[in-house]
Amino acid sequence: MSSSASSPKHADKNSYKVVSAFDMFYQLTFMSAMASAGISRSKTFDFAAQSKCAAATYFIAINTLVAEYRLDYPDACRIVGLKTKSENIRSFLLRLSDALRSGEPLVDFLGREAEVQSEEYKNSYERNLENLKQWSNAFSSITISVALIIIIQMISSMIYSSDVTVMAGLVATGVTMAGFGAWIIYRAAPAEVMTIHPKFGSEKQRRASLFTKILVPLAVTLVLIMNLLGWGMGGALVLAAICIIPIGIIALLSDRDITRKDIEFSTVLRSTGSMAGSSGSTIKQALQKIDLTSFPALQPDIERLSKRLEARVEPEICWHQFGQETGSRLISQVVDVFFGAIRIGGEPERVGYLCSQFVSRATQLRAKRRLISGTFSGLTSVMQAVVASLMVFVLSVITNFANMVTELVPQNADSAMQNQPQMNLGMAQFSPEDLQFLAIITMTMMIMISATSALAVIFADGGMKLKVFFYLAITICISGLSLILIPQVVSNILTI
Repeated sequence: MSSSASSPKHADKNSYKVVSAFDMFYQLTFMSAMASAGISRSKTFDFAAQSKCAAATYFIAINTLVAEYRLDYPDACRIVGLKTKSENIRSFLLRLSDALRSGEPLVDFLGREAEVQSEEYKNSYERNLENLKQWSNAFSSITISVALIIIIQMISSMIYSSDVTVMAGLVATGVTMAGFGAWIIYRAAPAEVMTIHPKFGSEKQRRASLFTKILVPLAVTLVLIMNLLGWGMGGALVLAAICIIPIGIIALLSDRDITRKDIEFSTVLRSTGSMAGSSGSTIKQALQKIDLTSFPALQPDIERLSKRLEARVEPEICWHQFGQETGSRLISQVVDVFFGAIRIGGEPERVGYLCSQFVSRATQLRAKRRLISGTFSGLTSVMQAVVASLMVFVLSVITNFANMVTELVPQNADSAMQNQPQMNLGMAQFSPEDLQFLAIITMTMMIMISATSALAVIFADGGMKLKVFFYLAITICISGLSLILIPQVVSNILTI
């Protein structure tokens, strides 16, 4: 019995789980909305254990101590709070313990805590944004440094002999630095899930997921075929970009729709709650009374919800499906709070206000994040163009120089150099294998920088992950165009 899934051992196992500021804000909004229905203390804790966030595990542990060990709620909150390593949940549980022991009304306490946590969430998010802004500038420096590693190595190969192992090591170093830069952006950006899984989300999300399964293999196949036919890597990259960019465009449009829905949903909650509270009607009737033309992004979803409710489909299923079909994780989470609190007797106006406040705070902060990520994505595209052009320019100069030297060096000198090691480059010692190796290095670094730049933009922006194909298409298209155009420009310059 003591080793069951609900025993204290299970609670101890989860005691080290960190609760983010967003999860803490959501948990307090959830509990405050439920408590506003006038339910008992035990019911409030039961609902708190059912919320869909990391903080619910602590309330599961509290309920376990109360049910199995017959502790009262103040003592259970204090015991669980003292065991956790998460500072915010520990502080809250200790304050909750004192409030329960003093007899303070739970509704007032949770409402006040939700407002305080709203400010804490805002401050934490803005600190992360400032950190992201600084590291996005550092990412540009890292990318330039990676490109310089290869450019300097290629230029130096014209002056003195280089070893294959040394050059391969420098390439590995450059790849590692590029990956480290993207990882830093990932760690610096606010950690949040903005969208539903494409399998359950909006129509555009499902379409983007379907296109991914079709167009990505097609792009890989076309690149391999073009390489086998010897049509050049530049054209292959441009063709690959054309193949995958529809995925990114659809994902980008879906993300913009979700952003507009999130912004409108805050007003929908207030309007619906106020309409239901002032007229004494149900939520279903309130949805039919409000003017949906004020919410163009959400209007189709709300109309679909109303039709399902009119058809007497189970309301819980209707509201859950509504949240899923919007594609927004935020709406899906808040819908559960809004409908659940009103279903158990919560005042619609009060519940609507609490949920609206939560959504409004999240959307305002995400707008600041989009401002930073928009600037960063533009800078990354320009940087990719500069880096790719420089690398291809240097490679083209070396290739043209090697061809000119080959024409000038006597044939007996070529035969005399055949016994030299393979990567003994140096002045006038380039072989076709040497030039091919330099071309492979350049291609590898261009593709790696393209991929890491696209990933860094997605990490900074958040939202639907399939947007990476939009930014990847841009960066590899820039690389492909550089491979096509720059060699012709260099050839024209050197023949003048």
